[in-house]
Amino acid sequence: MFVRRDLTDTVPTPSGNMHFVKKGSGYPVVLLHPLGTSTWTWEGVIDRISQNYTCYAFDMLGHGNSDKPNRHFNLPDYAQALDHACQVLNIHRAHLVGNSVGAVLATETAASFPERVDKMVLVGCPVYDPHTAKDRLKAGANQFDPNGIPKPRTLKGLKEATTFANPRQEWLDANNQSRAKAGVWVSKLTEALSYYDLKSRLPMVKASSTMVLYGEVDRLGEGAGLLVNNITNAQSVVLPGVGHIPQVEDPEAFLEVVLPFLEA
Repeated sequence: MFVRRDLTDTVPTPSGNMHFVKKGSGYPVVLLHPLGTSTWTWEGVIDRISQNYTCYAFDMLGHGNSDKPNRHFNLPDYAQALDHACQVLNIHRAHLVGNSVGAVLATETAASFPERVDKMVLVGCPVYDPHTAKDRLKAGANQFDPNGIPKPRTLKGLKEATTFANPRQEWLDANNQSRAKAGVWVSKLTEALSYYDLKSRLPMVKASSTMVLYGEVDRLGEGAGLLVNNITNAQSVVLPGVGHIPQVEDPEAFLEVVLPFLEA
């Protein structure tokens, strides 16, 4: 585990305290995790990235060791909370690296606060049509119990969902633990993500350059074209043999494309 007591802390926001892991020195890089997970998804890459940068891996509100919001939250709310946390920490401009809903959060942050974002890496970014949200939520309802608590996932389920091309028990255990800790906020964030109109926000993104990155087997990879065609200075990269969370499944391959992009 990369998370050591002397590297973890919380920062206050108007909607609750956000937990983060800080490591390294240099220009800031903000790491944003997938839905239902936490900072554990950056364990395999934060050491290398922090050799040249100050890394801040945040737990989104409702997830990990961050507070649970006391009201309904949508993606702009998450972006407001993240920006507030960054300003308290004197992160006034940074590279953003987001995975899954973390990529959507990075995009919304770049659209709402363009002066704050330098480069972006959007990993496994879901591109959903809000008009089909009800059908999408209905199809995924079996992931939750009647109270909205996420059911434990299985190795077979992770593979079928293309979360990982070749899932391991340790990844399954970490995923189930973080989903259980987030509780109803997995389903709440799932709903917020489903109704979020990502496409309408893309023209507002003014990042200096953007990498759109998908694992080869990630079923969300079909969104790459829309992102690249609607974000200025965007490029697309596909990592072979991995799924939706490539920095966990193949950290070396992930770093081989992300580090040169950040350093260019």
